[in-house]
Amino acid sequence: MKKKIFTAITVVVFLLSLASSVLAASTIKLFLNGKEFKTTVSSKIVNKKTLSLIRGIAKPLGATVTWDDKNKSLHIEDKEREAQKAQVHLLHEALIPKEPLTAAKTWAEGVKTRNGALQYAVMSSNLKKEYYAKFVEANWSAGVSSPWVESYKVTEKYKIDNEMYRYEVEFTYTDSTKSKFATREDITINKFKDDWLISSIETIEAKGEITEITLGEGKKVKSIFIQDQAGEKGSYDQANVIIDGKTKIFKGYTDQELKASELQAGDKVEVTFTDDPRIMIYPVSAPAKTIRVIEAQEELVVYRNSQYGFSFSLPESWKDYMLVLDKWEGFSLREGENGKIVETGPIISLRHPEWTAKNPRQDIPIIIFTLDQWSLMQQEAFHIGAAPMGPSELGRNSRYVFALPARYNYAFLTGYEEVDSILRSDPLKTD
Repeated sequence: MKKKIFTAITVVVFLLSLASSVLAASTIKLFLNGKEFKTTVSSKIVNKKTLSLIRGIAKPLGATVTWDDKNKSLHIEDKEREAQKAQVHLLHEALIPKEPLTAAKTWAEGVKTRNGALQYAVMSSNLKKEYYAKFVEANWSAGVSSPWVESYKVTEKYKIDNEMYRYEVEFTYTDSTKSKFATREDITINKFKDDWLISSIETIEAKGEITEITLGEGKKVKSIFIQDQAGEKGSYDQANVIIDGKTKIFKGYTDQELKASELQAGDKVEVTFTDDPRIMIYPVSAPAKTIRVIEAQEELVVYRNSQYGFSFSLPESWKDYMLVLDKWEGFSLREGENGKIVETGPIISLRHPEWTAKNPRQDIPIIIFTLDQWSLMQQEAFHIGAAPMGPSELGRNSRYVFALPARYNYAFLTGYEEVDSILRSDPLKTD
């Protein structure tokens, strides 16, 4: 089939070239199965008559021809590729994620299994355009057979208003010698209507501390030199990072952009390079696509609950926290049942290690509902406590909803401001 299509391409280019000798104009783009073929033929010759002739040649060879007038592009696709495209589309429809973490894990599983179609299925339309030709050329098999991905770990790093999440995905590779190394990619997942899709992928190719800053004309930052004492396999431990007008510099994992002039020696950064050619003489020298300035972060203490499937992150000062177990009671709001307890469930409170009966501090209470209980409460079948408003949701998984009681801090105990700050940092994660 490929030989036939190549023959068709040769004939098409020949026909277009003959016509271009008469009509000089800007060049067109010619694509075979999504991959561009460089030509110097005229765009003016692509009219109904010419397309009809090209289609007449392509059809017996099992190919379809389409003209993209907006981008002045001629696309030729063989039947095998069209069938693959349809299958990938069906996979996309079947796998559209309804949760951001699901999108992240599906993509990571696609990398682990070298399944390009699985990765493609959870990408946004813009990202699909970027990766389509690469996947088609590789026949939807991504990666190499050795070394292979043994495992991966997905960690949430940042989120904005429940509409955008950024995850760190660490892949552990191994080979026949059983040696291991890790690589890391940061993926951004956005909400598109009701679906969660990957909108960008940043491969962390170099990381370390800025040891030198080179200035160019007008004292603008031209490049930075970074070194990583850890020297982990999977990223460069030294690199000359070139900064140009296309380089984006961000504060940590946020979308807050920084100026190159704000970079300082001693800053710890993570770098994604562009696809442009790079000087591979050690240490590598290459232009940066993104630079993230990573701030030193306080070590977190994490409470994990496997029974209900959630975790809760606390500041290091809560290291020796205590657990207080209690239960909530739901009182019926139905006529004739007013005051009757119709639902109950657990409350898990995290207590500061400095709490005493004489000097109590503010707890962090987490009410746990089944999905049915939460639905009934939303329908006002019952209420909890005397507050006019109900509990506020902190998170949920496939079985439970985790919520914060209304007016939990009405007494303004010591530490209530700190607890409020902790809750605003989105500390609860579900399995």
